[in-house]
Amino acid sequence: MGNINKIVYFLLTALLISCGASKEEKLEAKQMSEAPVWVKQRPINNMYYVGIAKISKASYSNYSEAAKKMALNDLASEISVTIESNTIVSSVEDNGGFKSDFSRYIEMEMRNDLEGYTMVAEYETGRMYMVYYRLSKQKWRSIQAKRKKAAADRAYTQYSQAQKEIKDLNYNSAIMTLTNSLLELKKYWNEPVYHTIGDEDKRLDIEIRSQLSEMLSEIKLVLSSENIVLNTKNSFSSKVGLKVVNKNGNILKGFPIRISYRKASLPYQATIFSEDKMSKIALDKIKFSKTTTYVKLQLEKDKLLSIKAEDKKMLKFINDAFQTNPILLAVDFELPVIYIKDKTDSKYSHYVKDAVAQSVGNKGFTIVDNLRKSDMIMEINSHENFKNQNSKIQIAYVSYSAVVKDRIKRETIYTFSSEKYKGADYKLDVALEKSYIKIAEEIRNNSFGDLLNAILY
Repeated sequence: MGNINKIVYFLLTALLISCGASKEEKLEAKQMSEAPVWVKQRPINNMYYVGIAKISKASYSNYSEAAKKMALNDLASEISVTIESNTIVSSVEDNGGFKSDFSRYIEMEMRNDLEGYTMVAEYETGRMYMVYYRLSKQKWRSIQAKRKKAAADRAYTQYSQAQKEIKDLNYNSAIMTLTNSLLELKKYWNEPVYHTIGDEDKRLDIEIRSQLSEMLSEIKLVLSSENIVLNTKNSFSSKVGLKVVNKNGNILKGFPIRISYRKASLPYQATIFSEDKMSKIALDKIKFSKTTTYVKLQLEKDKLLSIKAEDKKMLKFINDAFQTNPILLAVDFELPVIYIKDKTDSKYSHYVKDAVAQSVGNKGFTIVDNLRKSDMIMEINSHENFKNQNSKIQIAYVSYSAVVKDRIKRETIYTFSSEKYKGADYKLDVALEKSYIKIAEEIRNNSFGDLLNAILY
């Protein structure tokens, strides 16, 4: 019996809820049927932009504010963005979707800057809230015209400042001033922007862009020479002159220049700034190469065009106009000429001398037999020791040392001492020769790897 009562209870409860829900739905339907015409059918009026929003009140804590935002977005979507011919946007190659990016930017800005609208009506039911906004097209044109004029005035002020900077050859400042001037007009890149320049009414947007592109295309990095030679006379370091000039050859200061090369064993990069004269930069510890190697120098675009991340894509045409063609400065090495002097009085020491000459020659050094034609002297000393293992086997130990000196200054540049090499035979003379042959083989394969670094660095 208890179970039957429970079932009856649940059925009655469900019936009551159903009746309540049915009443709410009927009331909602009645209220919607009594709604004004604009709720049922979107108004069409050639004199106004229209924005309407319909939202569920249960979905938002502040439903009236949410509906207003949605209605204004709806209104803004009616204001079309037209890209006129012979404008900044129309003249840019659209490989990266620039035009669609610009249209989205304008639509977003329009939503943020919308003004002059009025709320025509609002209507709500138990569940829904509806609101109707409109904006006079004539009023919007007037607002836009005032904004455009104000932007043109701001842009012209910066354009005028840039002319003074150009006259003073302050090109790096002029480039940023012109860039900022162009950004003042960003919302109007899809249409012509006129302003009085001198005594004439001219296209300010085209004037700024043309001057900026021309300036960037004429800037050039110039070096005092196309190649350098590193040798003992300049201690394997050199200085090269550089300057940045415009098309008239005027020297421009303050331009960032990136220098790149391999320094000893590591990649090296540095940025310097051009001066109002030919600058001298020191190049040292350049990694040795038997063939011509290069130092790369180029104007550093990112440091000169300090553009915000959100504007970089929009200003890609400026970036493209600035071609920073790198200059490759050729570097050739002239390694010192070496005279090898054998200071050992042994009939087998020639093994060491010949092997040293071969090893050092393979590393790029020139070996000569005439002392006076050399830059450096390499003195070789061989050291012999003997030991009898027993009455039959003869043991010979040989080591060698090398000292490299500057022939003129007599300064020691490099020293080396080898380990002992063992030779064994029934005859002592043969054992000794075997030791020298072992040393010679080791010298040819592994010796003097650090001689180059000692001389160059």
